[in-house]
Amino acid sequence: MEFVERSRELDILRDLYSGSVTGRGRVALISGPGATGKTELLRAFADHVGAAGGLVLRAACSRAERLLPAAVMGQLFHSVPLPDEVMRRIGAFVDIEGVTTRGDAEIRAVHAMCVELIDIARARPLVLLVDDVEFADETTLHTLLYLQRRLTAAQILVVLTESPQPQPFHPEFRAEISRQASFCNIQLSPLSEAGVAELLRGWVDDETAAALAPAYHGVSGGNPLLLHALGQDRRVAGSTEVAEVVVGDQFRQAVLACLRRWDPTILETAHGLALLGDLATPALLARLLDTKPARVQWVLNALTMSGLLHAGRFRHPAARAAVLHDLTPEALAEMHARAAELLHAEGAPAPAIGGHLLAAGGLAEPWAITVLQDSATHALAEDRVDDAVESLKLAHDMCDDVPRRAALTATLAACQWRINPAAVSQHLQSQRDALRAGHLSERHAAALLRYQLWHGHRADAQETLRHLRDTRQQLDATTAAELEGCAEWLRLHFPVAFAELDADAGPAVTPAGTPARSDGSLGSATPSLTAVLTDGVTDEVIARAEQVLGSHLLVDVGLESALCALQTLVYADRMDRAVHWCDVLGAEAGARGATTWHAILSDVRSHIALRQGDLPLSERFAREALDAMSPHNWGVAIGSPLSNMLLAMIGMDKLDEAEAQLKHVIPDAMRDTWFWPLYLRARGHLHLAGGRVHAALADFETCGQLATQWGMDLPALLPWRGDLAQVYLRSGRPERARAMVTEQLSRPGAENARTRGVSLRLLGSALDVKQRVNTLRQAANLLQESGDRYQLFLALAALSSAHYGRGEFNTSRVVARSALQLAKDIQAQALCRRLLPGGDAAGGDDPDAPPEHEEMSRLSDAEQRVATLAALGHTNREIGKKLYITVSTVEQHLTRVYRKLNVRRRTELSLGLPMDAAGAGLLAVGSGGSERSWPQWESAVQAS
Repeated sequence: MEFVERSRELDILRDLYSGSVTGRGRVALISGPGATGKTELLRAFADHVGAAGGLVLRAACSRAERLLPAAVMGQLFHSVPLPDEVMRRIGAFVDIEGVTTRGDAEIRAVHAMCVELIDIARARPLVLLVDDVEFADETTLHTLLYLQRRLTAAQILVVLTESPQPQPFHPEFRAEISRQASFCNIQLSPLSEAGVAELLRGWVDDETAAALAPAYHGVSGGNPLLLHALGQDRRVAGSTEVAEVVVGDQFRQAVLACLRRWDPTILETAHGLALLGDLATPALLARLLDTKPARVQWVLNALTMSGLLHAGRFRHPAARAAVLHDLTPEALAEMHARAAELLHAEGAPAPAIGGHLLAAGGLAEPWAITVLQDSATHALAEDRVDDAVESLKLAHDMCDDVPRRAALTATLAACQWRINPAAVSQHLQSQRDALRAGHLSERHAAALLRYQLWHGHRADAQETLRHLRDTRQQLDATTAAELEGCAEWLRLHFPVAFAELDADAGPAVTPAGTPARSDGSLGSATPSLTAVLTDGVTDEVIARAEQVLGSHLLVDVGLESALCALQTLVYADRMDRAVHWCDVLGAEAGARGATTWHAILSDVRSHIALRQGDLPLSERFAREALDAMSPHNWGVAIGSPLSNMLLAMIGMDKLDEAEAQLKHVIPDAMRDTWFWPLYLRARGHLHLAGGRVHAALADFETCGQLATQWGMDLPALLPWRGDLAQVYLRSGRPERARAMVTEQLSRPGAENARTRGVSLRLLGSALDVKQRVNTLRQAANLLQESGDRYQLFLALAALSSAHYGRGEFNTSRVVARSALQLAKDIQAQALCRRLLPGGDAAGGDDPDAPPEHEEMSRLSDAEQRVATLAALGHTNREIGKKLYITVSTVEQHLTRVYRKLNVRRRTELSLGLPMDAAGAGLLAVGSGGSERSWPQWESAVQAS
């Protein structure tokens, strides 16, 4: 162990030794808190004395040997080899076990031992070193006092060490030895920050030592024992280059070793201090430990002097944890119970008392349940959901009052829902019974409805719905508004549960006075999403959805209203706003540790990405949703992230990975929810992609049957007719495909840009090859407007094939280039190669493709854009309008193009323009000629 910052004390001892050599014996007492380096100082001094030719006798006192007479004197005489004659004389008074007689015989023994020591000192200077003298036996103390009075002419130096004790064992000895003229007191304190830096230089370089010294001093308080323990933890960590303090098991053991060196009272006080934490005061600690505040204050001062405490608190959490861990579980629980009672009597905050109640396993006190409830409320406000759950569980177990117990269960379920929806299933039976007994509030009944539907308890959910319907007149305005916001989302996703009540009573959760839809489509108290799906988008509906999201807080009641508002934006094709609000709510969910919210919002984000045609992003968010919660926690809603995942993988041609997703176990209760047709549709597309046409047909037909049966036959919601059309196209039945798409276009809500664009794409593919182009061009325009890059890619691929089928090879390849760029962006290259004519998106395998020309490099960017549009059949006026240039400028550009490409007329331009140039030209064609994130395709599909 390095000897640091003890030079002054060592010099004092050397001077005392030098004086004793001249016959001026002295007694030195080294005082200081435990583990501050007293023993190390003795060792260094012993080395000095040995090197100077003196004789050193050493002994270490122990609490266990305090009652053994002359035990320490026996250690001194046996610490070095002494002449046999001396040992025989000493043996008459002290045997090998350090035992002597009592009374007069003891006095004679003390005298004899002092005579022997003085005789030894006549031959050479003698130093007696006694460590922890406060634990010495009485015979030894009498001997030391006897010897001190005879040191004036002896070559003897006695060096003792002591640690402060709250109740000294031998106060008379301390008083007697300190009043003699030969006495010298040396006070030790922990190392300073500079001393810590000096110690660290033995482990790291000087620069690192200086940088780490404040942190190491802050953790150890300069206590050498703790510092060296930290050094061992640093080495155990496996690197001496770690630029921070490593606090490990060695440090925790050193803390306990430091405390155990003292009186047991000090360790007991440390236990109480660790238990009470920041609420600890000397008075409260004294009451907890049943002792006096002055005694507690003395211990706190001693622990501060030792470096363990700072400002009355442990310097590092690991030290506090080590002290608490030192208690047995039984003793710890008992102390926590006592602390809870004291803190409650003192009027301490509920969270502080609740922590002790939890650790104690509860108390049979009337106030304990209320404190635990308040503690749970505070924990939820700070997003410590796990702590809230534990408090509510204990309060629930302690409660015998039936109505109060039901309310506690409801609150507990709401907390568990945020992090572990599966855990709520254990409360469904008791909550149903509480509802029947009238012990459940309407707010809790609405939450119960959510749990029942989520876990597939349809019959119980219908009972809860009837209760909400029957009591709607009694709802307060806030609860009524919350239930109104939830109604539409619940109706959409759980239509079967609502069907029976709708047949005879209308919307079960619609508050009194709120008009409900009567058209049978969805039936909602708040027709924002319904209006978008059936009647189209209005500014009022969008504003209302944004208002809901802007005022929404992440609480469990109202979750469905936020989801409904998000879906309103999604189906209104306000994707940028939907993404914004998803990100806002997702960030809040992450900050508050709301696992369920995070998973659901990730699923919504996956659906948005899918509708934007961003397949990789959709897959990523779907995985995130499934990783955030286990399938068991998803309940019947697992069909949503799975369907998103499947559709994204199918588009990226990851068919094997998609097949693996079908191994998920689907709850039977999902068949009564909207998640079932969503899942069936995704599975049907996987069947279709794998060539299993009949299986795909069965899934799509089931989707159609369910949508019709549930009054939800809306193409914007579930375009099952378009899915069937794809099956018929694959089966060579274009007339059936046309009929399906035509019927889909006549349904409510089919005017939505995305829905109509997808429908027209399928219709165009079902038309005669000569009739396809115009329809597919319309589809592509609509899909570009909606922002769905995947569906736009499919439309462009179909349009390229249509041009190819009409012999318009150059135009086909221009459009194919745009399709290829989109396919790369969304990682659908494999599908792209299969869909485009010639089997190659670049057209490289097309025998009719025009040759490449080096002459194109001669054209400027402006000339390339004009030449490309001219080759695609645009008039000079149209070109000028698109590029925002005059007709005269267009003519000048064309003149130069003809000359450079050696062509004579516009019709020859398509032969002179290579494919790369045409694609590059299209990239730049647009508003102001600026580049887009993916190629513009419209000029390639204009009528010639």
